[in-house]
Amino acid sequence: MAEAQALYAAGPTPRPVSEFTRFMLVDTVMDARASLQTPVHTLTVMASLGPLLVRPLYAAHGWWDVKREHWLSDLGARAPAVAQELRLVLSAATDDARQAAFEVLARRLIGQLEYTDGGTEPELVP
Repeated sequence: MAEAQALYAAGPTPRPVSEFTRFMLVDTVMDARASLQTPVHTLTVMASLGPLLVRPLYAAHGWWDVKREHWLSDLGARAPAVAQELRLVLSAATDDARQAAFEVLARRLIGQLEYTDGGTEPELVP
């Protein structure tokens, strides 16, 4: 029991953000910018929070993932600044405010919001 509790307290091994997730997050930020002032903007941002932002953030820090209903309280205990940034995304009154908060969270996870080369070499297709 003590060993299991110690393993749980240690958390999972931190995993860096994959190149695919990085690309998809930058692409989603750009799509959200392009859809400002349309009903699609809210959908674009909200649909990407779990798979492209919050879950990779948990993985990168080596934290156990929690259900989305507990994100704010869990992050409030672990990283209050991140919880506040997420709260701003979730409660923004305007698309511009939501986009700004979304970009702050994205930068926190991946740094620059720029497309980068995946580092693979092109291969000839026969």
